[in-house]
Amino acid sequence: MDDANNLLIVHPDHLISATVVADSFECIRRAVLQDRVKATNSTNESNAYGTILHEIFQEAMKANNWDLEWLNQLVESTLSKFLEKLFELGHDGTGKALEHLRSKMPELSSWARAFVKVKPGPDAVVEDRNGKKIRMSITKLLDVEEHVWSPTYGLKGNIDATVQAIMQDEEGERALTVPFEVKTGRNTSSTSHRAQTALYTLLLSDRYGKSFCQSLLNQVLTRLRYRHHLWRPLLHGDVRHIPCSGHPQ
Repeated sequence: MDDANNLLIVHPDHLISATVVADSFECIRRAVLQDRVKATNSTNESNAYGTILHEIFQEAMKANNWDLEWLNQLVESTLSKFLEKLFELGHDGTGKALEHLRSKMPELSSWARAFVKVKPGPDAVVEDRNGKKIRMSITKLLDVEEHVWSPTYGLKGNIDATVQAIMQDEEGERALTVPFEVKTGRNTSSTSHRAQTALYTLLLSDRYGKSFCQSLLNQVLTRLRYRHHLWRPLLHGDVRHIPCSGHPQ
């Protein structure tokens, strides 16, 4: 331990959700208010479609099947689980949602052709926060919705997917295990999103005893384009800054 390498964890036995900490990074009162004021909001179409697409994406990852015909069948079978939510939105059936979600499947299939492969192809490019280009491919899915507790850091969280990835840059090629987060909104630069993936990287590092120095944030739904992949190196200063400023008092 020295001035550059140190962390002070207050009450590590009280596990705080990484999502709560990340959300409070933008508003320190938000986490407390959400916990104490249990407001019920009506479902909106954007959030409902995002939730459904999120599940479709995870099922496709588990099956490692990105065939367009199969994806369209998956949309139909997944929608049957969300009928109540669709009725709440005022839909009289699944037709409108089916048309909307199926329109996203070609982009999903195209994304997989570029990024889900043994070695990174020329079009499988991600960017770090400084705009540096890195070639990447996802070679293996290790777990979905992995629930991780860390008494060391006083954090817990559900990780969308834990994947094995191959990265290629000027330093060469390396295989890494990284947390993979799927976000279905338009905002790819959200501080809370990036803080969340940084904390998930910390959780995996504690669980597996390895140096998980990167995380991967994938933006879907609006447009599945390569510029929406954010490759984020985890810096020690970032870790110290997030819990200190984000922990709700």
